[in-house]
Amino acid sequence: MTMNDFPAPDMAAIDNDIHDDAGQVPRQRRGAVARPGNRLCIGRVGAPAQQEATSGHFYFWVPPDVLVERTQIVTCESEIAGQTYRFAALIDEVHHRGRERDMGNVVDAADSDLDWMPPFASEGYTYCSASILRIESPVLTPPRDRSDVLLAGADEAGHAYGFDEMARPMAIGRLRNGGSQYAGLAQIDLHYLLGENGGHLNVTGMAGAGAKSSLLLTVLKCLIHEARPQPGREPLHIVPIVLNVKGEDLMWIDRAHRDLSNPRRQDQADWAALGIPAAPFAGATFYAPADRNGAPMIDGCAATAYSWTLRDVIEQDLFRYLFASDDLSSAMAAYVLDIATELTSDDGRLRPNGPQTWAELLERMRAHSLNCSNVHHAGTLNAVYRRLREILMESEGIFPRDLQNGQPLRVTRTVTTPPQVIDIHSLSQPLQRFVVAAIVKRVVAARTGRHAVRGLRYVLVLDELNRFAPRGSSDDITRLLEQVASEMRSQGVILLGAQQLASLVSNKVIENAAIRVLGRTGAAELQDRVWQGWDKPARAQAMQLRPDEKLVMQPTFRQPMFTKLPFPAWAMRREDIAAPAADELPPEV
Repeated sequence: MTMNDFPAPDMAAIDNDIHDDAGQVPRQRRGAVARPGNRLCIGRVGAPAQQEATSGHFYFWVPPDVLVERTQIVTCESEIAGQTYRFAALIDEVHHRGRERDMGNVVDAADSDLDWMPPFASEGYTYCSASILRIESPVLTPPRDRSDVLLAGADEAGHAYGFDEMARPMAIGRLRNGGSQYAGLAQIDLHYLLGENGGHLNVTGMAGAGAKSSLLLTVLKCLIHEARPQPGREPLHIVPIVLNVKGEDLMWIDRAHRDLSNPRRQDQADWAALGIPAAPFAGATFYAPADRNGAPMIDGCAATAYSWTLRDVIEQDLFRYLFASDDLSSAMAAYVLDIATELTSDDGRLRPNGPQTWAELLERMRAHSLNCSNVHHAGTLNAVYRRLREILMESEGIFPRDLQNGQPLRVTRTVTTPPQVIDIHSLSQPLQRFVVAAIVKRVVAARTGRHAVRGLRYVLVLDELNRFAPRGSSDDITRLLEQVASEMRSQGVILLGAQQLASLVSNKVIENAAIRVLGRTGAAELQDRVWQGWDKPARAQAMQLRPDEKLVMQPTFRQPMFTKLPFPAWAMRREDIAAPAADELPPEV
């Protein structure tokens, strides 16, 4: 067998099973058959009744002593119109059909006796349905009956998914080939991830079982490794910005996972197959919201506090994002824009003769003493005032009322850096959305300036996209993320997004992700129209995936790539942090 990681078959034994001592072929061959080139023939193409082959799918039968599995990759050659074509396909399902038309006949024949066996029992037959991944040379036709079907190895599997044609391939895991075997590495094309031919990656999966954050961080780890200077390669600089939206999950990724060295696991081998050291994100920096005393609202991870004064918000053009929601009336939105205009000087700075702190602005709004107040209805003025007061009251730390200088997030860089992890999990949803908008706005401004750095990619990692760009919404923050998804990939702003339900996220954000990934997902979600482009077998498989398994789709694939991810080398929770080695412990006092 040519498959990597498979035990090599005993070709001599196979040959002895096929041929007798005189070299004659016996009548019955019930197992795999050796073919030239150390290949293993496991079946032949056929067309069961009412299940005829098409240009996208075909069927093949296998003898009784051959084990075949769903998700294995196979190849076959057919001579059509005087020319030989080579097909590569993915087994969608393995079927077994008995000879009896009615199971009642089988039960009656045995008289319900489980120990009884008929003297001339028929075993039925096994056949497989397969989806075509690639045809060489390209034709839109199925293989012909009785063509040999061969088990694919790593080279054939990679060829089936077009790894040989990728402009800049990057492995993100191992390519599953059945329930427990592999056919080499699972690779994606960076030209479809980083903006040349497409951009962005999106993953869907149910909470916990979908392991979405693990996938996003694994891709990030591979990208940072890929960004190392390499002779003959275009320069690549990766600036990762990771938003921590759930608990403290991502605030420990610079620490090793306690289970990584478990001898019962194969994690080290998975990372070794990728050629990447199994190590946490060394040098990662962490940011957390400031409390009322200006200290970070999370301890133990050496986080830096962040906050915005009125000056910071005005000079970074963020004022309208404080009010971004679909329930904002047009009159309120107009008043918000007028306030921002009144507070901003011609050079984009806070006007020195206007309010200088949040407290001063609130007082001017309460008294209706802003210049723009004269053109708006009193009800509108009071509604916007109440909205701003509520925002400032619930976020006293990140919007200090009486300070003129804050600690805003400054995330722009010019070379590859370790991840910048920004915690927002403790903030209310409107404030989470504001922080995301502030980061995205700053990154977009950096990439659309005059001095854009060649090869620089800002990679935004954001889970729970339904909070920030919900389907059907048209507020400012949703439109900002839609702009990133639809326009900014060519400018080097890449979104690695995730959500439990893609059906709840803006269609522009989902559909503009060139690489789509499915973790374990529920049946109701998979019935939504956003998944109708995926074949039924792939959707059925998605309901049964383990946490470390993903289905990966990019525009060049005909079918999703069944991928096994390496176990995270970094802690995903405070409880996951590995204990320090004995020589790292502080001395006893």
